[in-house]
Formats: sequence, structure tokens, C-alpha cells
Amino acid sequence: MAVALVVSACGLLLVGWGLGALARSFTQPVDLDAVQTVATHRTGSLTAAARALSLVGSGYILFPLAAILGVGLYRVGRVRASLALAVSVGGAVAISTGAKLLVGRPRPPVHHLEHVASASFPSGHTTQASAFCGTLLIIFFCHRPGRIGVALATVATAGLVLGIALSRVYLGVHYPSDIAGGLLLGASWSAITTASLLPRHQTKKPS
Repeated sequence: MAVALVVSACGLLLVGWGLGALARSFTQPVDLDAVQTVATHRTGSLTAAARALSLVGSGYILFPLAAILGVGLYRVGRVRASLALAVSVGGAVAISTGAKLLVGRPRPPVHHLEHVASASFPSGHTTQASAFCGTLLIIFFCHRPGRIGVALATVATAGLVLGIALSRVYLGVHYPSDIAGGLLLGASWSAITTASLLPRHQTKKPS
């Protein structure tokens, strides 16, 4: 199982490398226009909201929260769920970091509202947030919450992850294709880890 997860992570890393190369080659003009347009429509209230959402998707919030929830799951006997959460978050960080190094895309040439030092593709915030939230959502599904519970949880999760992703573009530190790549990589890694680590009968969609 461990070997399969490592191979899957390496595969996603290569996918991220390829997607980053495509983004740099074919989407740069559209990406740049989108970032510059967003930058011209900044307001005080929107900036405050974007910074708050960005903070939620940062390691300062996600890593301690993942640790707390992981310990909680372990203490109630959900050992596999706890492991899935840890592997999902840790793997997402490793995949996004590796892809950044391979792609080496510069940050958008607009005023950044947040300090950044690494490369642009993919968005690390988006990758780790989609992996973290996606894994929690699937763990929640394991409790068979019913259709209304599934719908509400799915909408809330999608809204939060999308808000975090868009905040990165608003802050001028990512292109739209950066967050699209992060969403794809994070969600894919979450699906792989939960399918591999959670019991088969628990990963089925509740009715």
C-alpha cells in the first residue's frame, strides 16, 4: 500500500509538471489578463475577505487543524481515517512543492498583497486545501449522513475550497491556471489516499 501511494504521488507530480508546462506555454496571455483585471477591481472589504480565506488555506491553520482532527479520529478508533488525513495533507504539500520546483513559473507581475517566495504553479494553498477538505468530506460520508447531509457538506466544502483558491488570484500571487492545477492535484490525491487507506465499504457514496 505504501509503495502504491508513493508511486501515485510521483505520478501526480509528473502530471503537475506537465500541466505547469502547458499553462506556461498556452494560457499565459489569458492568465495575465485575468490577474490584471482582478487587480484593478480590488476594494478594502474584498481584500480583507481574501486575506482571511487565504489564511484559512495556509499551513498556519490547516496543519494544526489536521493534527487536531487526526488525533481526535485516532482516539475514537478511526485509525485509518486519521492516517488518510495525515497522508492526504502531507502528500499534497510534497506534490505541490515538487511541482513548483519542476515548473518554476514566476509569480504574476502585479502588486502582491501577500508575501510569497516560491514559484507560482501550482497554488500550494489550493492543493493542500482541496486535499484536506476533500478527505474530510469523504470521511464524513463514511457516517452515512443521508442525501441532505451529503448535499450540504459538499456545497460547503466546495465553496470553502473555491473561496481559498480565488483569494490567491485576488491577492495577485497566482494565475487562474495555478489554482486550477492545485484543485486537480489536491482533489486527485485526496481520492487516491482515501480509496487506498479507508475500508472499501466506507468509501462508497452514501445513499
